[in-house]
Amino acid sequence: MCGIIGHIGANGTDTLSVLMSGLNGLEYRGYDSAGIALGGDELRVVKRAGEIEALEAALDDRPLTGSLGIGHTRWSTHGPPTDANAHPHTSETERVAVVHNGIIENYQALKTELQDAGVTFQSETDTEVVPHLIEQALDAGATPEAAFREAVSRLEGSYALAAVIAGTEAIFAVRNDSPLVVGVGEDEYYLASDVPAFLKYTDRVIYLDDGEFVTLTPAGYMVSDATG
Repeated sequence: MCGIIGHIGANGTDTLSVLMSGLNGLEYRGYDSAGIALGGDELRVVKRAGEIEALEAALDDRPLTGSLGIGHTRWSTHGPPTDANAHPHTSETERVAVVHNGIIENYQALKTELQDAGVTFQSETDTEVVPHLIEQALDAGATPEAAFREAVSRLEGSYALAAVIAGTEAIFAVRNDSPLVVGVGEDEYYLASDVPAFLKYTDRVIYLDDGEFVTLTPAGYMVSDATG
């Protein structure tokens, strides 16, 4: 069972500490790699195979700051536990980062389509098709939220997904047959596979239903269905 954690707050919020606390709170789900992506004008991604301590050591060498981000603990399904296969996965320009629980059943067809369009993949995972699909929609002129929704509409399978996009103060997420919950704090908001990931910060929880999307911003959250 992989684990997702996300956090967004006002400028100056120490999102990295929240993400690392959340990853530790999700260890009980089992994992073989971990990683985080912090948003802002540029995305900063650090991920490592092995235990969370390996990620912490990498962050000691590359300290990061930011007020929004996503993190993930992965249990290998598509591809072995390597740094490249760890989440988050990014688009070619690294302006989109995605974490994912579940299985994308039609990923091979989507991967072939993207490769035929000239996209180069860096991992063996099913997840990596998602950031490329989002970037493809962005390149076609879609807004960040519309690009996320368009990418999700192409997916078949079970998934909890969360994405951040460079230059966008938001986290976009969706649930389909894989748990995802929202935590509501004081001027900050959380996203996770399970409540223990953010329970030390808030006990106000929204349980998303299958097919529901959520957008988190520093100003609040919006839950909607597939039609918006």
